Amino acid sequence: MKNIKQIVLKVFLISCFTLSFVYAEQVTVDKPVLPKTGQEHMQKRIQKIFAQLNLSDTQKTQIEANKQKQKEQMKFIFEQMKTKKEEMRQELMKPNLDINRINGIQSQLKVVHSQMMDQRLNSILEVRKILTPEQFNKFISIMEEHKSKGHGPDEGGSEGDRPLKNEEFK
Repeated sequence: MKNIKQIVLKVFLISCFTLSFVYAEQVTVDKPVLPKTGQEHMQKRIQKIFAQLNLSDTQKTQIEANKQKQKEQMKFIFEQMKTKKEEMRQELMKPNLDINRINGIQSQLKVVHSQMMDQRLNSILEVRKILTPEQFNKFISIMEEHKSKGHGPDEGGSEGDRPLKNEEFK
């Protein structure tokens, strides 16, 4: 039982780290470079972890390709999530509630959320294939240490993970 809890914790930590790869935006010539931006901070953190893991150039390339693939797939899933949340908001604002319609939208939201979790897991499994067992264990240690310092995934989360707030129905 303890091993299952550890595995679930590790998968959760890795998924949060993988999302940081997904949403770390590349700075282009068109965009001004701002000091200490969230993206800049994230890129520095990722580079630091790469260095700690002693990744080869091939591994870095593979992780970047995985990140790009994940980003494209998650963008589609987040758009679906956004659309379904908007449908739910509109249904809840109607004077006469259609409970069957609301339950149907809720079921669709659950399916999209499940797809998102499946995608995260697939991305984690891909990263695990790229890293050596030693690198993966070190990566887990780094993520657990980071979380214990109060920088863990409990601090935020993605748009698709958070529940609807009351203000969103106004």
